[in-house]
Amino acid sequence: MLLKTVTQSLFALIVLSGIIFQNALAHTVIEPPQVTEGKSSNNHVVITHGCGDEAIIGQSVVIPDGNSSTIVANGAPYAGSLSDFLQNWGNVITFVQDRSVFSEQDRKVDANGNTIGFWFGGGRTVASYARGHIPFVSGAILFVPESCAKVVRFTFAVADICKITSINNMSEEDSVNFWTPAVGSKYDGTPGGHAYDFPAFFTINRDLETNPLPESCGAGQQITVKPSAAQVDRDMPIILNGTQVWPQP
Repeated sequence: MLLKTVTQSLFALIVLSGIIFQNALAHTVIEPPQVTEGKSSNNHVVITHGCGDEAIIGQSVVIPDGNSSTIVANGAPYAGSLSDFLQNWGNVITFVQDRSVFSEQDRKVDANGNTIGFWFGGGRTVASYARGHIPFVSGAILFVPESCAKVVRFTFAVADICKITSINNMSEEDSVNFWTPAVGSKYDGTPGGHAYDFPAFFTINRDLETNPLPESCGAGQQITVKPSAAQVDRDMPIILNGTQVWPQP
């Protein structure tokens, strides 16, 4: 009897774990989600499902610019600069031209020409039940040797678009899936929604063999970087040939 009870409990745990795992995979993510300091990587923003039964017709991505970004160190707000932890964040993301999923695409840049996002759309669509891989390349990111940063996790804001509407007419049921941090932007999504405050994460791990932590750092710092509301509002729209095509003005 005891063996039967234990078996049933284990089975229930396995089923529950499977459900949780599947739900986690049902969100738009970055693959691979982590890279090691000093190594370049071919990455994808992975579309995992449509807006209900609606296909994805485009995607817009905002990457923290590192200037106006919100920084948290070991759970506490950090008032300093991202350059206190990383040497070269501003110029490490490269846009990849790829028309295997969508026909139109372009990058978004800051005043210095650094890639701070990209968009894809038009032509083909990603069926509601299928996956789509949107590529980008991360270059060799370097930690500041004197810093205590052990891990830096970037929060990407992503919109998977199913219908072109105005921002006031967007619905997460059939027109857009927001995978964005809740930072107070127009694109935060709906509180209580299935993906509210569930952005895509991209993590950089310090190479402790070649760049060990200073002895005074102890276990080191976990750094989280989010785009500001102002950056998301500015950089999330899709601009084609000088005209905003999403959301509709």
